[in-house]
Amino acid sequence: MTLTDAWLRYMQVLHQKAPITAGAVRPPRTLSEREDAERVTAPWTAEIREFFSLHDGQKRPTGGEAFVGSMFPGFELLCLDEVVAEHRYSREHLHDTEDLGDEWGSAARGQPAGEVAHMFVAEYIPFAVHGCGDLLCIDTRGGQRQGCVREFGSEGADESDPESASLADYVDSVRISVESGIEYSGLVPTVEGGALVWDVDFSDNPVQGPAPEPKVMIRLPFALTYFQPSQIGPDDDLIDLGAVRQAVLDTARSLHPGAAVEGGESVFRRVPRQQGVGISWLVGIDRAAATFVSVVTGVGNEVIVHEMPEDGSATFVFDE
Repeated sequence: MTLTDAWLRYMQVLHQKAPITAGAVRPPRTLSEREDAERVTAPWTAEIREFFSLHDGQKRPTGGEAFVGSMFPGFELLCLDEVVAEHRYSREHLHDTEDLGDEWGSAARGQPAGEVAHMFVAEYIPFAVHGCGDLLCIDTRGGQRQGCVREFGSEGADESDPESASLADYVDSVRISVESGIEYSGLVPTVEGGALVWDVDFSDNPVQGPAPEPKVMIRLPFALTYFQPSQIGPDDDLIDLGAVRQAVLDTARSLHPGAAVEGGESVFRRVPRQQGVGISWLVGIDRAAATFVSVVTGVGNEVIVHEMPEDGSATFVFDE
């Protein structure tokens, strides 16, 4: 089966089951625009060229627009501009591979496709993004597995095995999941208001009783704001996450004097300087994990920092 065959079959299923999601797929850009995107990333495989001749990503709602769902399990399709932006950003913000030696970058690029690079290499071409910043990429390095689909995590890099041997296989396997309703990578496809939604499968979990009422109230001077990392452009005004991390660690040390405070990790790589945006941080306090939340004020790199209760059962109360 060719990629075009797999794509058209999947789109037919989406039009029948999730017309809102199907309708959010943009038409492809011109050949010259696609060639420009290839020129500023890395040489594409024939399958990648075929892939972007079929679409230009999916529209995403802004403001009060309705949710349109996501094409792939937990991932939204990227348009050409986003492919270029994500590729550039990932190349500029590499994972720490210092312990692998000074020559590791060259060695990773010389590996056959499918091997773990522990870093983002130019030969990874992203085509979909998760809300936390993880990417789905095509590995264009040489070898028998050239063109395989793999996930690249903002935290775990490329340590997981490839998802599929090719884009055609990946698209067709997702189509089968949507058509049959069976889970894919632990996520179950459902349709809400014509939009395709991927939910965690809790069917094997024991039935839980009602959640306890939150005992902790966190007061903020303004409401929390939702944002999608995939909507951030290369020219957006971003907050300095290094400065925010330091503020979180300083707060943790003030709340736990004498304790060994370390870590300070967040799943986000880019956060807009937008009032009300919340960022969760994992902090080690005497080797025990604690969660902190920092809320962007919109002024410089200033944030409001609170430690969350162990069970996470806090209620946010807003003055506005």
